[in-house]
Amino acid sequence: MKKLLAAGVFLCSVFMAAGLKPAQAGEMDLLLQKLVDKGVLTGAEAQQIKIETQEQVKKEIATGKSASLPAWVQNIKLKGDMRLRYQTKVEKTTGDASKDTNIGRVRLRLGLEGKINEKLFAGVGIASGSGDPRSTNISFGGYNSKKTVVLDYAYAKYSPLPWLKLIGGKMLLNDTLWEPTDLIWDTDITPEGAVLQFNKNLGPNTNLYLNTGALIVDTDTSSDNDAPMAYLIQPGVNYKFNDRLSLNGAFSLQSFQNVKGHTSSSYSSATNTGNTTAGTSSYADDYRMINPALELSIKEPFKAFGLDVESLKLYGEYVNNLAVSSGASGFSCGFKLGNSKIDKWGDWNVKYVYAMLERDAVLDVLPDSDRYGGKTGMRSHEIELQFGLAKNTFIGFDVYRSWSIIGAKAPETLVQVDWNMKF
Repeated sequence: MKKLLAAGVFLCSVFMAAGLKPAQAGEMDLLLQKLVDKGVLTGAEAQQIKIETQEQVKKEIATGKSASLPAWVQNIKLKGDMRLRYQTKVEKTTGDASKDTNIGRVRLRLGLEGKINEKLFAGVGIASGSGDPRSTNISFGGYNSKKTVVLDYAYAKYSPLPWLKLIGGKMLLNDTLWEPTDLIWDTDITPEGAVLQFNKNLGPNTNLYLNTGALIVDTDTSSDNDAPMAYLIQPGVNYKFNDRLSLNGAFSLQSFQNVKGHTSSSYSSATNTGNTTAGTSSYADDYRMINPALELSIKEPFKAFGLDVESLKLYGEYVNNLAVSSGASGFSCGFKLGNSKIDKWGDWNVKYVYAMLERDAVLDVLPDSDRYGGKTGMRSHEIELQFGLAKNTFIGFDVYRSWSIIGAKAPETLVQVDWNMKF
């Protein structure tokens, strides 16, 4: 053991001083072979030292403590994913296929994250897309035309205290507020503005948090008296009952001001909320939405029955727009069963969500764009199955069945088959 330890320390010192990375293993192999030839080490001991030395170098690089690489290189992380999709949408009455659509799509996202110093963190990401804030998909077609890439997010995160963070820029949605479903916010939206996050542990089982901030909804122009803005506050608590059971609950107020009288966005739904005609007229109301939300997480929910299932999550949301007197509420409820993450072959999960939004419940540029085209005034069932094919790649099947609750309109069925790859 002393011989192995001495040799390992010697090799680590040599390779750290030489500035070598794990991939540059030729010199290490030569040195270890000489020690084997001289009888200092056995072949098995040499192999063990090689593995341990490489792991130590990797660990130091990952934690930013390696002397072999500049600090800025160690503090930057590249991440990304690509998704290939086949999608079919059926919005027809019986026997009428004139409105059916079948398309292929691709989504590509790349991100860089970097630790500037001990208190400052920054991230920037690009994605495929046309500029639609609710979609980073690009549809195939167009006579082999080139596809566009846009800025997806660019933000800075400052942590002056362990329990306080200030985030500004074009942010990730998860850094803005907590939402168990996409009832109100499409998950592709990257809000713009500034947010304060407070996060404090009260003992080993209780975590209190608060998200609050201001978001820029639209650019200030000479044609507007005041640019539309959104202000939000969301207190919440995450309580751990035991090692297997926890509850996350939050209550948010999301106030969209100066929206009334403002021209609706070109990304509003085609039939919208009843207050506007998409892209050509003005909103009739502002939106002051209250939004309680809950998520109950159960680890190994069927352990008593001998079934190996990693987790079960039960969740629900409610929303009500206080700025209008009728047609102003909505809710979602559902579950997610299986693996929390799909990392390897055989991992799986299944998700179900029922959602309903009355026509004035939320601002129409926010909800999930796949659920009835992102429209309000609808109800919808969604069921999704994901299955791991290998490390960092999985396939997904997602089906929406949606109806309008405003007048007599044909139901819509949307089926998506995805091949996901992460790196």
